[in-house]
Amino acid sequence: MTPCYHQTIDARLRRLVEVSVQKIDANPALVAQLAQNVARWPNPRLQAQWQRRLRQPWPALRAELLAETEQGAALRQDAPLGGILSGAERTRIMREFAHDARPA
Repeated sequence: MTPCYHQTIDARLRRLVEVSVQKIDANPALVAQLAQNVARWPNPRLQAQWQRRLRQPWPALRAELLAETEQGAALRQDAPLGGILSGAERTRIMREFAHDARPA
């Protein structure tokens, strides 16, 4: 039985976040990219929420992003991770979830 559409989207988003988190773990300076992304957002409420989150230590934010909870899933929906993954990395992950085995 194939997973429902929303489960596939959630799994794909989780994988994108996991790989982004791994890159930030390997290069903590990338956290600055998150703050830059948030600073460009037009939604002041969301911007303020993420500015608060970004003030906590990376391990705490990392745990929130990867949490297998409704809150973790919601957080992944609007995580400011743009620019962390390369186009090739994103394409590879998208293909994983399209059941496409072609190399990225």
